[in-house]
Amino acid sequence: MNVVRLVCLILVAVGVPGVCGAQEHPAEPHKHPAGQALINPVDAIRASVTTGRQLYVFDCRQCHGNTGKGDGDMSHAGGVPSDFTDAVWQHGETDGEIFLVIRDGVSADMQGYDDQIPEEDIWHLVNYIKSLAPPREH
Repeated sequence: MNVVRLVCLILVAVGVPGVCGAQEHPAEPHKHPAGQALINPVDAIRASVTTGRQLYVFDCRQCHGNTGKGDGDMSHAGGVPSDFTDAVWQHGETDGEIFLVIRDGVSADMQGYDDQIPEEDIWHLVNYIKSLAPPREH
């Protein structure tokens, strides 16, 4: 864990609101037009989903759990990680919206990974995370 993340976690733990560049987001599910406009350049083929799963195990599982239900070991630290297997996605369900959540972060609990995970790998993560979701009706 890098020093910036450690400081952010400490500030969040002691109740300092709005720290570490956390974005403000509504409490109810919402959309992000900038994310909706992004097109995933990585096809969601088996190889991409497999790569995304490998990345997920190292970067996401500790909070979001082995099967994406938001029940990882770190989820007991006070945050509420997203459940990728439910029907409601808080920050949008398009590939681009999920990409922005991972890259930019959305809260003090879910900081952005833009300085840790290359963009192509974030798209692989998107493909894997979407494979966990139930089929959606539009």
